[in-house]
Amino acid sequence: MRLAQRIVELAKKEVGVQEVGNTNCGPRVNEYKAATWLDPVHSWPWCAAFIDWLVMTAMEESGKKYTFNRPQTAGAWDLQNWSMKQDGSTDTKLNPQAKDIGEGDIVIFNFSHVGLAIGSPVKGIVSTIEGNTDGSGSRDGGGVWKKERKVSQVKSRIRFTV
Repeated sequence: MRLAQRIVELAKKEVGVQEVGNTNCGPRVNEYKAATWLDPVHSWPWCAAFIDWLVMTAMEESGKKYTFNRPQTAGAWDLQNWSMKQDGSTDTKLNPQAKDIGEGDIVIFNFSHVGLAIGSPVKGIVSTIEGNTDGSGSRDGGGVWKKERKVSQVKSRIRFTV
């Protein structure tokens, strides 16, 4: 199974996880945050940490040895920088069009937020699973949710090539 497929499977199982009392913390949320360089018990936005955790967990569960370093950043836009420094195991596309996005791609939004594409866009809309969002689509919400976002909001996409 390709890494991106495993990441999507993991993300789907996490939908519905919520913070405790809108604190940017909670038992499962702190596990996501532990995948970064930052202290997981402090309160900070965790959308990138969710992506880091997905990648880390998928890599660990695969039992394979990968040649790239997994992401450990807490910054949504910094994931783009991470990808561009890798060994070809990821492909970064700036200002992607709908045809450039597919299932398993990390999509970085122009409003400093990040999610995981769970399908190819339809009519300019991409379905995602995102951490630290809510029903209104906030970039600092309280849980892991499935969202629908305009492709025009995507700053860049990262695709795993392994």
